[in-house]
This record gives sequence, structure tokens and C-alpha cells, in this order.
Amino acid sequence: MDLIASGVATAGIKAAGGPLGALIGRYRPTGVPRLGSREDRAGAYRRMLDASTPSFASSYQFANLRREAGRASYKLLTAQMPAMWEISSDLISALNGVRLCGSVQVIDAAEKLVTAAGDLDLDERKADRFQLKAEAVVAAQKTFLDTCREELSHNARW
Repeated sequence: MDLIASGVATAGIKAAGGPLGALIGRYRPTGVPRLGSREDRAGAYRRMLDASTPSFASSYQFANLRREAGRASYKLLTAQMPAMWEISSDLISALNGVRLCGSVQVIDAAEKLVTAAGDLDLDERKADRFQLKAEAVVAAQKTFLDTCREELSHNARW
């Protein structure tokens, strides 16, 4: 059965009413995008943004503290490592969510965001170099957000 025939059949069952029509109307598979479902995509995109912000913030704080305080910060920074690993795994998990239901353009922007976040060198001694990398992360996050907005607006040019 092709997609048009199954869509017509589903519409017929819904129109007829009854328990089967109610079940089909409530069916919302988790993590699987439905044609025209913006909610799943928006949720995945929001999760990516929510995961990228603490990832960037913790890396930025970590690197600045290490650069400014030097060896005096090692004990504190070592204690923060498990939290940073968890934040990093949340970011990768959010990326996989975008890969599951995002468009090609959004997936590309998400992967560039994760790459930019990964390119932050926490051992960078020169503040100017680190700041350039940090600005690249902020720019990648803005590009991701703009790409998501375009894709969700149904005015996508692609």
C-alpha cells in the first residue's frame, strides 16, 4: 500500500469514529518524526541548545580559571571533571536526537556546533586565542538557532 492509500485509509477510519479512530489520532511515537510534526523536531532542537549552553559555559569557566589561577586551581578543576563528562555526554546525546529527526541543514549546523565546542582548548595559555575559539562556538550556536528557526517556520528555502 502506498503512502497516499494508507493516508486515505487512516482518514477514513478517523472519520468513521469509534475506538480505532481514537487510537490512531492519539498515536505519537516518541523520537520518530511524523510528516509535518514540528513538535518532535522543535524538542530535539531545543534539547541541543539546552545541552550546548552548559557545555560552552563550563568549558569557558574551566579554561579561564585554569589560566588565571594556575596550579592553585587544579584540585577544584579535578573535582569538576565528572560534571564536565556528564555535560559532554548530554551534548552528544542531544546531537544524536537532532540526527534522528532533523533536516540535513539542521544536522549540519548541529555537528558544526559540537565541533566548535570540541575545538575549545582548555589548556590554551593565551587568552586571545581562546577568545577566538569561544566566539566561534557562539557563532556556531547562533547559526544552529537560525537554521532551526528557518526549518521550523515552513519557509525553508531548501
